[in-house]
Amino acid sequence: MENNVVLIVADIHASMAGLDRTLQLAERFEADKIVILGDTFGVDAKAMVEKLNKIAKKLVIVKGNNDWYYEPEDADFLFMEYGFVYLGKTLAYACHGHRLDDMNLEKYGTKVILQGHIHRPFIETYSGVTRVCPGSIASPRFGSKKSFALYRDGKITIYSDEMEVFDEIEIP
Repeated sequence: MENNVVLIVADIHASMAGLDRTLQLAERFEADKIVILGDTFGVDAKAMVEKLNKIAKKLVIVKGNNDWYYEPEDADFLFMEYGFVYLGKTLAYACHGHRLDDMNLEKYGTKVILQGHIHRPFIETYSGVTRVCPGSIASPRFGSKKSFALYRDGKITIYSDEMEVFDEIEIP
């Protein structure tokens, strides 16, 4: 199933403000899908799960290195090790990025990897595979700003939270 608008965020780290900003952006851009690339929850995630349950059918959420100890109860959404999402007609692999095996895409046959973990936005293409990290919507690192990525009109664009374009790439 082709998605025309996909919001991509990572590393919320139990920040309710980060989750609220994600939901605001999803509404603003009328996102068909919301991909959360790990490190989402904290010790008490009940309020977060309640908000996410309202949009469960739009969600792809993967586990990050800080999510393994937690399995949200009463979740109406899947919370998995990795996932796949269509960006237009292109199938992308979604992971947190903390495991080296996540970078071995030949076994999945995809050419786009969406990853979190770094807390710094980037787009890189090597050996025919494009890696996209949206940075962090809640806790940026390495001097970067809060950021997110958006797929629409055949492109992935990384924006700062102030809507400055950080980087952009066309997706076939």
